[in-house]
Amino acid sequence: MRDQDDLPYVIIERRSAGVGAFVWGAILGAGAALLLAPRSGAETQEEIRQGVRRVRTAAEDRVDAVRSTVTRTRERIDEQIGSARDQFGAVRGQIDERADKAREALEAGRRAARDARAELERRVADVKDSYQSVADKLASENRPRSGNEPVVTDVTQERVEGGSDLG
Repeated sequence: MRDQDDLPYVIIERRSAGVGAFVWGAILGAGAALLLAPRSGAETQEEIRQGVRRVRTAAEDRVDAVRSTVTRTRERIDEQIGSARDQFGAVRGQIDERADKAREALEAGRRAARDARAELERRVADVKDSYQSVADKLASENRPRSGNEPVVTDVTQERVEGGSDLG
C-alpha cells in the first residue's frame, strides 16, 4: 500500500462550455455579419427571405418524399401480409383436409378391425358348434370303441390337472 501512496497522480476536470455559450456566439456572429454586410438592409432582408423560402421548399419536398416512401412501403407490407395470410389460409386448409382424411382412414380401419373381429368370433363359434355337434354325435352313438379310433374332446372345457388333455 505504501508503494501506491508515493506514486504521482493527475486530476482531470472536465467542464462543458454548454449550449448557452454557443447561442451567445451565434447571436453575436449574426449581429456582426449584419453590421458588416456590404448590402443594404432591404437587400439583406430579401436575401434572407429567399433563403428561408428555399429551406422551407427543400424541407417540404423532403417531407413529401419521405411521406410517399412511407406510404409505398406500407402498401407493400400490407400486400405481403395479405399474401402471407392467403398462403397461411391455403396451407391451413390443406392441413385440415389431410387431418380429416387421416381421421376418416383411422375410423375406417377401426370399423374394419371391428368387422374382422366379429367375423373371426363368428367363425370360431361356428367351429366350436361343429366340433360340439361332432362330439355330441359320437357320444350319442355310444358304440364300443376300439383302441385305434380317435377320441374327440373339447380342450377348452376339459382339463385335468397334471394330466394330458387327450385322455
